[in-house]
Amino acid sequence: MDNCKPIKMMDMSSQLTMADYMVVQKVLEGNTELFEILLRRYNELLYRTIRSYLDRPSDIDDVMQDTYIKAFQKLFQFKNESLFSTWLIRIGINEALQRKRKSKKYHMLDIGNEKGIDQIADISIMNPERKTMYAESVQIVEKAIDLLPEKYKIVYMLKEVQELGISEISDSLGLSNSNVKVRLHRARNMMKDTIMKFADAKNAFEFGNSKCDRLVDQVMAKIQKLRGH
Repeated sequence: MDNCKPIKMMDMSSQLTMADYMVVQKVLEGNTELFEILLRRYNELLYRTIRSYLDRPSDIDDVMQDTYIKAFQKLFQFKNESLFSTWLIRIGINEALQRKRKSKKYHMLDIGNEKGIDQIADISIMNPERKTMYAESVQIVEKAIDLLPEKYKIVYMLKEVQELGISEISDSLGLSNSNVKVRLHRARNMMKDTIMKFADAKNAFEFGNSKCDRLVDQVMAKIQKLRGH
């Protein structure tokens, strides 16, 4: 699923399929604008990772930006010994946990408050009846995931929603493969079959084009300021 399309990157078309480590190398060589490729490539993964720890949209947005800025500043430390996505997930989780520790006023999302469920995919091309069914089913899945304890939530989010492999999740979270499997099994048991049958989990917590473009613009603007000093 590619919800963060390179709409603004037509002039970079030849670089869009470049491997992560090659993009990193070129950014380190001074081609800062290519960092946008990594943002668009991993925005949804990072959003879903941070969404496993934080519920408030403003917190998630801030932490995503902080994660990308830290990744940019520490890009020289990426040695291609693991996947770039794994490296990014670790930074994102650390930033999310720091935000939770620092924010004494942080409140968990009230599952019964529909105003908190605002990450619905672009369904403008569907007919009205299907729009309603889709929106309701995705909200049910998101609410069910939000009820999971944090340590199960992140594993479920990365495996069932983001569709990462067990090994990558294990590397990202610093857990053994067997531990990941145990947590995933327990998370699945917590999800009610009667809820899951109404929606496809892969459609939950999408990070659509408009949100993606806005975050890309904000991060790239901050990077330009950093380079200007």
